[in-house]
Amino acid sequence: MLRYSFVAISIVAVINLLLTEVFLVQILLAICVVTSLGIAIIWPEPLPPPPPPDLWSDAPETKDRETKICSSCGKAVDKKWSMCPYCSKRV
Repeated sequence: MLRYSFVAISIVAVINLLLTEVFLVQILLAICVVTSLGIAIIWPEPLPPPPPPDLWSDAPETKDRETKICSSCGKAVDKKWSMCPYCSKRV
């Protein structure tokens, strides 16, 4: 909406520029046209509204994979692994 108002300002300034005979006013109107068209072109589009809060479901309470704790570094690794990928020791 703000972008359209800058375009409207530039249209009104162009009409005034064509109708005026005073040189100083013509210069000011030309600056107004260039500035308002520049702002209308580079003005960013507004962000879309945020998604509704019930869009995503709650996180599952159970984990997807079973894990065990490495005895040397204390990080969680898959239950099927025999070596820890973090410290390269046997689990």
